[in-house]
Formats: sequence, C-alpha cells, structure tokens
Amino acid sequence: MDIATYLQEKHHLPNNRENLQHFCKEIPPHHRKYIANIRTQLIEETSKKHGDSIDIMITAQKTLDTYPEHWIHVYTDGSAFKGTINGGYGVRFQYPDKTKEELSESCGSYCSNYEAEAFAIEAAVFQLTSVFSLYPEKTQNIVIFSDSKSVLEALQNESIQNSSLKSLFLTIDSFLKTYDVDLTLQWIPGHCNITGNERADTLAKKGSTAQQQNATTSFRTAQQIIRNNSTEEWLNGWATGKIGRSLFTYMPTPNPKDSINSLERRDQVIIFRLRTHHAPVNAHLNRIQPMTPPVCHFCDAPYETTTHLLFQCTSLQDLREEYLPPRPDAWNTLYSNSQQLKKTSTFYSQMSSRRAKAQTTAGSDK
Repeated sequence: MDIATYLQEKHHLPNNRENLQHFCKEIPPHHRKYIANIRTQLIEETSKKHGDSIDIMITAQKTLDTYPEHWIHVYTDGSAFKGTINGGYGVRFQYPDKTKEELSESCGSYCSNYEAEAFAIEAAVFQLTSVFSLYPEKTQNIVIFSDSKSVLEALQNESIQNSSLKSLFLTIDSFLKTYDVDLTLQWIPGHCNITGNERADTLAKKGSTAQQQNATTSFRTAQQIIRNNSTEEWLNGWATGKIGRSLFTYMPTPNPKDSINSLERRDQVIIFRLRTHHAPVNAHLNRIQPMTPPVCHFCDAPYETTTHLLFQCTSLQDLREEYLPPRPDAWNTLYSNSQQLKKTSTFYSQMSSRRAKAQTTAGSDK
C-alpha cells in the first residue's frame, strides 16, 4: 500500500478532490494584474496574543475610522467546524446611505476556515459587481474588513496555491478592470466587539449550518484534515496512556511556549528526565536492574527517587538552598521559567558530581 492510499483510508479523506494546478499557468507574468490595496496591520502596532483586549478593540476601531463614511464598508468572515468541516461564509455591507445588506451561504462539506474566508471576500466582490451593474450611481470606493490575515498576506504576496485563492485573485482582477474604484482589504482582529465583524461571524456560522454544496476538496483542506486527525489521535493517546503520568499532571496538552525549549540540549535532557522520573537515580535503576539497591546514596531513605533528591534528602539541603526556590515543589522547580530550569539542572549536575566523588572515594578506601 502506497502512502497516498494509506492516508486516504486512515483519515477517510473525501474522494471529490480538485486537481492540483500551478497558478502561474493561468496568468502569464507579463499580464497586468489589478490588485487591491492590502493592509495587514492596524494603524498602531498591537498584538492580539499579548495586548489588552480593550486596547486592541480601540485600535481596531481607530483603524476603521480612518476610512471615509462615503466609502462602502464591508465585513467578511468564514467558519468551519473543527476548521475543515461544513464551511460557511458571512458578509455584511454598510452603504454610504446607511442602508445595510447581508449574505450568508455554505461553502462545502469539506472546507477549511482559510478557504471560507476567501469565499467570503469573493462573495462580497461578486455582490458589489451586481450592485454597480444595476445601480451605477452607487459605484463607490470600497474597504473590505477581514480577520483572516493569512488570506490577505497570500493575496499580497501573490502566493496563490489553491483554487479558492486563485478564484478570488481573478475576481478582484476582473472587478478592478471593470470599475474605476479603490478597493482596500484591511485586516482587523476577530472577536474584538467590532459590530460589523461580529455580525459577519454570526452570518458565517449560519452559513455553515445551511445545506452544504458538493464542492471539490482542495489539497490544502485535505492536509488540514490529516493534521487535525493526527493531533486529535496524539492528544487522545497522551490523555489515556499509562506512561508519562507525572508529566501529564502539569502538562495535559503540548505547550509550545514551554521554557524547556529555550535551554541548551544538555539541560533539556536533565529537566525532561526529572519531569518523567526517568533520571538515573537508584529507585529508577532498580526497576531496570533489580541488583541495584533502590536506597538513597546520601542518606538512609529506602528509595532514592527524583522527588526525594529534589525536595527531601537532608544531605542535599545546601544545594537545595543555593539552586532551588525557597519552597521547592515540582511546579516551581521543573515547570518554571528558563532561569529556574537552568538552576534545577545545575542542582542535579552538582548532586551527580557529589555522588561520583563519593563513589570514587569509597572505591579507593577498599
């Protein structure tokens, strides 16, 4: 069985898949492309991950206010269950005469959030094409607000790698050839209490519950399905597995921001072994080789475990006071910031060095 067949059967990928094509074959390099003004930043630098939600909302609103009231303001959003299933889009138009219009539609049984966002922008452009055709007097500059920075960046960089982006690119190109207007695509952060964006989000979710179209599934969506399934499988195995329980208590899911990642390789190994209770201490070595006594090398404790060495062994109190927090426990010693993890690694190294010297001395006395 080849890898493609294996992945198809394991992840139950949809059979109705689009053919892979290179966008460059659609439009020659010398062709004049009409591209919208694309802005992927707010008027003031801010970070949704680290910034205050009120500050982000205010900055987003300030950005919206920079666009004239006589322009057509459009809000778009896309939605998909688990990021790949039952896609839908929503669009809200706010015209200069204060009238409003809304669109909501499904995108396909297998459609990613990314593609749904692209469909939403394209649906907005199609609708404006119809409006301008029927009512030429309404022809006006447009700003489309989208919370999908990835779609806007792909358009900006002309990184067109699937049919939804290719269709959107060509639709914008045709629209701007036909109408002498300014078209701006402006990124705004999602879920920041911006009325138009929140309404587009509601419409997108409504679209995802509508009767789904029998659309072809893109290569990008198939990749996302595989990633989602693999992640879910790994998390289920991690949550129900019988090993690594000591680590699971403090880290039930993978943490990309884990401070251990900033340490040097040697320190990473030490901290990971201490976290999982797989450091070469006597209690662990006894499980591997019963001839090794499990007793503590430094005191009379019957079991030399990582917990005992880190927090209990009286013979290591001087090292504990020098390298560990005032009231050391597993959390502040093994899952703290990188500075403390480095100190914990040093504690273990000093303890191991002390053990090696004691063993050397004991051997020379025999």
